[in-house]
Amino acid sequence: MLAVSHAPLTWIGMQPSLRALYRWSGRALVDRAEREWSLILKAWLRDPKTDQPTTWNYWKREFLAYSSGMLEGIPGIGAPRLLRAVDQGEVAFLWLEDVPEAEPRWETDRYVLAARHLGRFNGAYVADLPLPDADFLTRTYLRSWTNWIPWLDSARSTKSWSHAIVAAAIPTPPIERLERLYLRVAFLFDRLEALPQTLSHLDAWRANLIGSRSGTGEDRTVAIDWSFVGMAPAGQDVAILVGGSHIWLDAEPDQLATMSARAFAAYVDGLREAGWRGDDGVVRFAYAASAALYMLPPLPFWFGRIADPARREWLERKCRRDAVEIVRGWALLLDHMLGLADESYALADSLGAGH
Repeated sequence: MLAVSHAPLTWIGMQPSLRALYRWSGRALVDRAEREWSLILKAWLRDPKTDQPTTWNYWKREFLAYSSGMLEGIPGIGAPRLLRAVDQGEVAFLWLEDVPEAEPRWETDRYVLAARHLGRFNGAYVADLPLPDADFLTRTYLRSWTNWIPWLDSARSTKSWSHAIVAAAIPTPPIERLERLYLRVAFLFDRLEALPQTLSHLDAWRANLIGSRSGTGEDRTVAIDWSFVGMAPAGQDVAILVGGSHIWLDAEPDQLATMSARAFAAYVDGLREAGWRGDDGVVRFAYAASAALYMLPPLPFWFGRIADPARREWLERKCRRDAVEIVRGWALLLDHMLGLADESYALADSLGAGH
């Protein structure tokens, strides 16, 4: 070995003091030739608050998903190759393949391709692949996420809507429509969880997806951060792709409606390519309801943070846009997700209890 270096990429997870991410790189002599190499190291410190496998943010879930072998050769999408796993009880370590990004900036077409790949992934398990049965897999992730946020308080608070930038973009806050969703949360989740379930990533937005290419030049979508992997109805992964990729404006706000329609259509195509022969209406309900339940709860909270100069500066750095552009993008996202919420109510009623 000629040289080695390492650098922290970022802190990860809901509690960054308990989880860390590093990239190691170096040069080595292989068959008398000097070659570059790199790998990713992820580390988790045991968290007593999330120490039950059934909790939505169980601290050890990703480690167990990799070390169990369930992510090897998954269909439709890829996961970084596991190089080594070490469990020391209070601390767990994963050494993973460092997958290069072929397209740092994704246009709408690339999101649509990722949606097709997610469809092939989810579709394989609702078609014929046996579902894994591990106790660490999430089973009610989205319900836990939605109920974890005290979002009705934010929706009703004048602080969420009163800043001049927010008021200019949203002169009439849609409080009644948000309250309507709040009253239907339990009903929608009961319907979602009664649908056939499939293995799902459940955090597959832009930051957790890598657009790579195979040795033959074929486009691949590789998913990282499998911390929430578990069971969900077909349609939920693509809902998180569309919604999550717009909250931090990774995707272009003006393309939201187009991307939403095209990504859903490509996702259904992916399901069918994997052998699924079900009802598109059921998947559309799962998409519409999941997108609304995933995205609408945090939006009022973030609108309220625009009034905080320090938080506004942080948002501008994270989104690489000024506050006016951020709020405009969020306003478009809010309107689109409210439309999907309305669609989900009608679809839930039309599906009936038999689905």
